[in-house]
Amino acid sequence: MKKLLPIALCAVLAGCGGTRVVDLENERDVATMQDVMELEYRDWTKTAENMTDSMLKSNALTRVKNPVIAVANIKNDTMQRFDTDILIKKIRTTVLKSGRAQIATNFTGEDTTSNTVRSTRGNDEYDQSTFASKGTLVAPNLSLSGKMLQRNLKIESGWFSSVDTRVEYYLQLTLTDLKTGLSVWEDEQPIVKEGDHAPTW
Repeated sequence: MKKLLPIALCAVLAGCGGTRVVDLENERDVATMQDVMELEYRDWTKTAENMTDSMLKSNALTRVKNPVIAVANIKNDTMQRFDTDILIKKIRTTVLKSGRAQIATNFTGEDTTSNTVRSTRGNDEYDQSTFASKGTLVAPNLSLSGKMLQRNLKIESGWFSSVDTRVEYYLQLTLTDLKTGLSVWEDEQPIVKEGDHAPTW
């Protein structure tokens, strides 16, 4: 009987684990997601919404005729490894859907197909009338750049004077007029979390 107890205990503990699939279309399901110290879906979504709302309300896109935005380097200067496109893609998509600006994907090398197609001009294997004419690519007149920062602070949790960590994340973005080199919009959005197991170098 004693030998069966550890086995039964392991079975119970194993049953407590498992994976829960979160339906991101269900607000209640998203609200019950466990909190983590790292940046996650809710952080990306809320921050992207705030940044896009700030940009559109600033009327910065009306200061340039036919605004075309090239996304420059968005630096990840946090203690986590992630692709900043997780966040920037949401901002780009919302701006594009608003109809207030277009996104230049060719200029920054994100989409190389345009250049590849044009370098194939003159190849007899292709119908030359199907190629885009010269001088049709549109250059950007705005550049979106920025960085994500992280700052860790030790705090007393009040539970037997144990020490937790406050993690402060800051997303800083700048929209620059490429003709003048002047900033037409800037903003900073903080994301603050407190707890243990904070991301460190």
